[in-house]
Amino acid sequence: MSSSGSDVTIDNVKTRSGLDRDPSLDVIRAVALLGIIILNYHGYLNGTGAVGAFHDNWFVRIMDAWNGVLAPSPVIFVMVAGISCALLTSGTSGKSGAEFDRWVLIRRGVFLFTIGSMFEWVWRGTILPYFGVYFVIAAFIFRWSRRNIALLAGACTFVAAGIAWWRFVREENGHFTGWMNPFEPNTPRNLLLRTFVDYTHPVFPWFAFFCVGLLIGKSYSRFREVRTKLIAPGIVALVVIYGISQSVQKNSDGLWQTLTSTDPFDRGVLATAGVTVSSVLVIALVSLATDRFVDSPVIDVLGRAGQLSLSLYLAHGFIFNAVVNWWSWVTPTGLDAALALSFVVWVILVGFGAWWQRFLGRGPIERVYRSFGG
Repeated sequence: MSSSGSDVTIDNVKTRSGLDRDPSLDVIRAVALLGIIILNYHGYLNGTGAVGAFHDNWFVRIMDAWNGVLAPSPVIFVMVAGISCALLTSGTSGKSGAEFDRWVLIRRGVFLFTIGSMFEWVWRGTILPYFGVYFVIAAFIFRWSRRNIALLAGACTFVAAGIAWWRFVREENGHFTGWMNPFEPNTPRNLLLRTFVDYTHPVFPWFAFFCVGLLIGKSYSRFREVRTKLIAPGIVALVVIYGISQSVQKNSDGLWQTLTSTDPFDRGVLATAGVTVSSVLVIALVSLATDRFVDSPVIDVLGRAGQLSLSLYLAHGFIFNAVVNWWSWVTPTGLDAALALSFVVWVILVGFGAWWQRFLGRGPIERVYRSFGG
């Protein structure tokens, strides 16, 4: 699909709504995959050294594995999943159609949660089990109105911030809250805590990003029409959000620093708002670039590889373990090694993914995913 009227040559698979597959979503996945690989490899290779300290140069600071310029990468994946969910379910109507879509989302969610839980043994902190939970929740809300989905996004954001506020106050008063950070999901309580409030991508606030994707997907044609107009207000919003955060961080301490932090692990409102705006901006910009250069070989390769994003994501974890942990070909020497390894692996994965899609079609994990989930 292309609103610009260009002929799209990248896998014109019809969706249920009768629209051709939009290559921009696949290109966005391929681009975001690079960011995820850099974040993961930098964080795993360098540990605490992946945090950009104040005395570091500007490039090291912006490449911070948790707070740097690439931090929106996994959020972009979540938003695109929300957009795809909305597009997937937009072509059916009536009670039977809604029930069919609901079970498709539930089956896909169960598959992602299962394979993600297994992948956790290979790559701790993987987002895949959370994707499974997002899809299961989406199965019960995809027919909600835009207003109610927006309210749910706000609720996820403020519940996460409220929990962070409550924990800070409790700790200040001498009460232990470490039980909310279980090391393993080895009991029902610990599983619920890691799913909804703790660990890497909990429902509060991460499902808010999925909701934003649903909202975009429900008005996707309109989003494509106005995406250029979103860029300037989005940049202004980012300046305001991070300006407020920096001002408060410098001129206060304690609770206010926590509540206005843009560190994603502090679960603050500004952190969620900032990464939401930056992710929407990236989606808009990459979408515009895809439409502008839709016939270029680069877009073709990225679009094809993006259709195998699940297989390629899993592959990046196994590759890291092979070259770093098993064969010791790469050692943690700093940001340079992480970036070099990330770019080499991404180029190989994208090239291989494009080749596979061109000659073999759907990716290996995607085949199982679709067979199980519909």
